[in-house]
Amino acid sequence: MDSTDTSLQYVSVYNADTGERETSYVCGIHGETVDELKALAAKNYPDGIAIEQDGAAWNEAVQNDLIYKTGQLVERPAPTEDEVREQKLAALDSEYSQKISNVETEMAKANAIGDTEYLDDLKAERETLVSEYTTKRGEI
Repeated sequence: MDSTDTSLQYVSVYNADTGERETSYVCGIHGETVDELKALAAKNYPDGIAIEQDGAAWNEAVQNDLIYKTGQLVERPAPTEDEVREQKLAALDSEYSQKISNVETEMAKANAIGDTEYLDDLKAERETLVSEYTTKRGEI
C-alpha cells in the first residue's frame, strides 16, 4: 500500500485544542467506507476534529508534521524562546543526570572494595561534573 496513492481514503483525527494529529484511519483497513471511519473517529475521539484526506494529502500532512488550526492544515509554529530554553535545559538535565549517576555508581563500588584513591578521584570527577552542569545551566 502506497501512502501517497490518491485513491486511498483516510480520516485523520486532530486534537481540537492543540491541532496535533491524534490518529488516522484508512478505508480498507479500519472500515470499508469514509462514513464508517468517521463513526469510528467520533466514537474513539469524541472531542477530536475528523477530516477526510486522500493518500497524497495524508502523506503531506504526516511528512511535514502539519497541525490543524482555523479549519485547515498549517505548518507547526516555530518554538518560542521559552520552549527552546526548556528543551535545552531538559537535554542538559538528562545528560548530566546520567553522567553524575554513573560516577556515583562507581563511587559506591570503590567504597565497597575500600579503594580510597579511586574514590577520591571519583569524588573530584563528580565535583567537576556538578560544576560544569551548573555553569552550562546558567548559560542557558
